[in-house]
Amino acid sequence: MVRTVLFLLLFSSGLATHAQITPDAATPQPTIKYINGTYDGEHDKNGHRHGFGMALIDGGGSYRGTWVNDMRSGFGKATFANGDRYDGEWKDDMRHGKGVYYFATGEMYAGDFSNDRMEGQGTYRYANGGEYTGPIVNGQLTGKGSFRYPNGETYEGGLVNGRKSGEGKYKFKDGRVYDGNFAEDQKVGQGTMTFPNGDKYVGEFTNNKRSGQGTFYFANGDFYKGEFANGVMDGKGEFHWANGAMFVGNWKNNKRDGEGKFIPKEGEASVRNYSQGVEVK
Repeated sequence: MVRTVLFLLLFSSGLATHAQITPDAATPQPTIKYINGTYDGEHDKNGHRHGFGMALIDGGGSYRGTWVNDMRSGFGKATFANGDRYDGEWKDDMRHGKGVYYFATGEMYAGDFSNDRMEGQGTYRYANGGEYTGPIVNGQLTGKGSFRYPNGETYEGGLVNGRKSGEGKYKFKDGRVYDGNFAEDQKVGQGTMTFPNGDKYVGEFTNNKRSGQGTFYFANGDFYKGEFANGVMDGKGEFHWANGAMFVGNWKNNKRDGEGKFIPKEGEASVRNYSQGVEVK
């Protein structure tokens, strides 16, 4: 499964928030040695990094872009010692605004940043080929978003803390489509499942299975209306054949079980008893 929990708090780049100039560099010059690296670029009258410049960080990493009052602000590109990269907007030494973050693992995020973390609308592409597009709130996938999974399946709908929640639509690779309610990544409550052969179920779900009241429509015109349990017809229900006949009674594991009434399209109704789908005379 595609990971739905992102590493949304990004590691700091290693640049000091307010770099201090070493005593021998009080006078601005083309390349200045800072405590944690070197800087080549523009300064203000106080010797602070201000304007366009490039910093090389001791131990690996760099930043090339604009500075304001000794802090990265505006547009800039950063590389990190672990192999990650970031291209985008900065504010007060933090990733803030639109940007793209490339992870050394092969993953990528393109979208909104706020206070050095992914926040707002964006697209996250996973190394395994999966992709998420939608909102990120407080570091979590929350709101209406969409997933494209590596196996070709898709989901579009509500999310809470990275889990499917609320109304949504899930398309399976075998052609099935579920359109309905989710809770904690499970099909729960009212929903509709359509099948590639033309069958359709409309009703209640519990823990991803048909459970409760529902109607199952068969592609040949038959349909069952009644109780379900663990994904099968189980309990009281009525089965309607396409030819007009009907059976009303008890069901167990998709089979007539117990007493019921058979009502033909024409003629009188009769009470019949069944055991595991077999009529008991």
